[in-house]
Amino acid sequence: MAKAELQEIGLMKIELGEFIEVISGEGDGISKGSQLAIGINALSLKGENIDASMAMGDASVSATVIDEGLATLEVSVTLRTDDGAFVRATWSGRAYLGEGLVATAPTFRTADDRYKWLNRVQAVGAGEEDIAAGKLVYRLYDVKLISEPELLQG
Repeated sequence: MAKAELQEIGLMKIELGEFIEVISGEGDGISKGSQLAIGINALSLKGENIDASMAMGDASVSATVIDEGLATLEVSVTLRTDDGAFVRATWSGRAYLGEGLVATAPTFRTADDRYKWLNRVQAVGAGEEDIAAGKLVYRLYDVKLISEPELLQG
């Protein structure tokens, strides 16, 4: 068994774009069963070891309302760091619609040696959204695993 500690990576700010209801839900408006495609107009990630923004218009965001006030998220985007590296970020998560809160589990991929440390990161994100303003802000954390081999004994 292992335990985990969280180490902050940085702050991710997202400017949301258009919402398209691809599949209608069970009720009027956005309701259980609704599937949405959501545009991203801008995205930045700033922290002690990374300063990046959306590299191009390739962001893919899918949200599915699975219950009143709860949606699942699937997101992928290519980032470009301030020093020219490209990083692919993908995550899934939950949006607590009535509360304006979002929980995510991002991972990253890159071939750039300066950022290969991101390939080992399993992040978690704690976010808040203001849909009316089209803004979403996440604080991202790296989940640092700590071995507890003594728990395997006996």
